[in-house]
Amino acid sequence: MLLANSQLTITQLETLLADSLTSNIAVEKSQKRMYRPAKTRISRGAYNRTLIQAQNNVIRSIFTILLLGYLELFDNASLQPFLELSDTINSYTQEAKASGNERLVAEQLKPRLFEFASALARRESFKDQL
Repeated sequence: MLLANSQLTITQLETLLADSLTSNIAVEKSQKRMYRPAKTRISRGAYNRTLIQAQNNVIRSIFTILLLGYLELFDNASLQPFLELSDTINSYTQEAKASGNERLVAEQLKPRLFEFASALARRESFKDQL
């Protein structure tokens, strides 16, 4: 659900994860593409293009947050719910791993995430500023 509502594709996320996982170990740059869980082999060029696209999407998302802060549509107090939600997601994930019932925990988390996103979109401060 998080991926579906993000600015990344599954391929971009897999590529970012592969790059991140291999950054701490001695892996030749040309071999990093082998760490993607794709069923088909990809060329180094395709891997690198996908990595650059993913990195650019992440950078654009960060700049969007910075822009909203600059325009005073999104202040430091607005970031607190994101931090709390991130902690909640981590807690749910740990609980799911411990209980072995990941599907149930994910289903419990899903409405909470949509409620949070909807509430953020309806915020009066956005409407007042716009």
